Order: sequence, then C-alpha cells, then structure tokens
Amino acid sequence: MGDKEEPQLYRKRYKVDKKLGAGNFGTAYLVTDLKVKNDPKVLKVVRLGEMDSEQAVDSVREAELLAKLDNEHIVKFHESFVENDCLCIVTEFCEGGDLDQRLKELKKQKRTLEEDQVIEWLIQILIAVQYMHKSRILHRDLKARNIFLKSNKIKIGDFGISRILVGTMDVATTFTGTPYYMSPEVMKHDGYEAKSDIWSVACLLYEMCTNEHAFDGKGLMNVIYKVVEGKPPELPKTYSKELNDVCKK
Repeated sequence: MGDKEEPQLYRKRYKVDKKLGAGNFGTAYLVTDLKVKNDPKVLKVVRLGEMDSEQAVDSVREAELLAKLDNEHIVKFHESFVENDCLCIVTEFCEGGDLDQRLKELKKQKRTLEEDQVIEWLIQILIAVQYMHKSRILHRDLKARNIFLKSNKIKIGDFGISRILVGTMDVATTFTGTPYYMSPEVMKHDGYEAKSDIWSVACLLYEMCTNEHAFDGKGLMNVIYKVVEGKPPELPKTYSKELNDVCKK
C-alpha cells in the first residue's frame, strides 16, 4: 500500500472534516457539503481495487439499493459516484451515534431504557423493516451497531450485505451477519428470509431492555447452540408482560 495522502475534497464538493471509522474495505468520513452548508453528511469511501469483483459489484449494488429506499427511519442516501478507483456513497449524518454505543453507556451507568422509549424505538425499527420487506429487501445484518440515532429517532443503516430480492421473497442462502442476532434457520443453513430479520428485531428488543445480548456465550459455537437449541430469554420483570409477549412472538 502506497502511503498516499487521502483527498480532502471529493467531487469538488465534499470536504472531509474527520474520520468516523474504517472497515475492511472502506472508510467513513464526516464531511461538509460545500453546496449545503449546515447539513453535515457522511461519505463512505470503498476501495474497489482491493476487492474481488463480486465484492465490488456488491458495493455498487448497495449504493443503488440505498438510493431506492425512502423512509424516515432509514439512513437517507444522497448520492454515489466513483472517484480514484473508489466508490463514494454520501448519506445523512446521525449525530446520536449508534444504538450499540448508547446501550453500552447505559450499562456503564447501570441504567436501562424506560419502557416508553423501548416501545418508541421498537416501533420505528419495525416501520423501517416493514418498509424494506415491502420493497423486497432483506437487511440481513440488523444489529445495534447498524442502527443509528438522529434527534433521538431510529435510522437503520449499513446495508452492506443486504441482497435485492426479486420476484417472491426467495430464500437467500449465504451465511453472513453477526451470530448474536442470527435466527435458527440461518444457523442451520436453511436460508434467509424476511422472518430472519424479524428474529433480529426481537434480539434488539431484548438488548434495549437489558443492555445484554439475548443469546450470549463463550465462543461462537456456544452462541450458535443457544440460538438453535435454547429457549428465548424472558425480559426483566420491570417491563410489562405485553412487551415480553411481543418479544416472544
């Protein structure tokens, strides 16, 4: 890797303010849009050169996919373009960080979310998921780190491994995602469908109430065993029976 300076300006329009994080292939920056001053945005820069062609195609597809989604609880997509062998995706910035960070802070303070807040966020997650499924899209990696907060509202982001499902909700069979949120049928390689996202939503609901994973264990196999064989955990008694029933469903 040549250590070349990363550009500070993309498309002569997006000025890099700071780096937000880096993944395997890409880096996310907080940028100022020189055309729209008081509206910070996120620029995700994906290096196409280091990917195999399938991953590169996936990244381009993710950009096309995001462009089609228009829902107040899904991270808003502004545009995508290719510059210096990089795919650049511009999306809205969620100043509240992600749900994972928020729950970790609460855990440190030995606090849990109020039931009203849990229900409000759960409804917002479900609105987004229902919208995606109606658009024939599975997220396939719903987890607290992919759920962002903006003005205390939920925004689902990071469709890094979602697939466009054409025609019927066919069963997508690749095995991806975080084991904590994976449904039994995915673990058993029975394929992935809409209900697998719903399972992940229940895992998120449990996490919002407890600051813990619904299925946890020492090591991957342990988690997998619990998901496939174990009984879904109960919510703490501080939450209503109704909410626990929703979780069980």
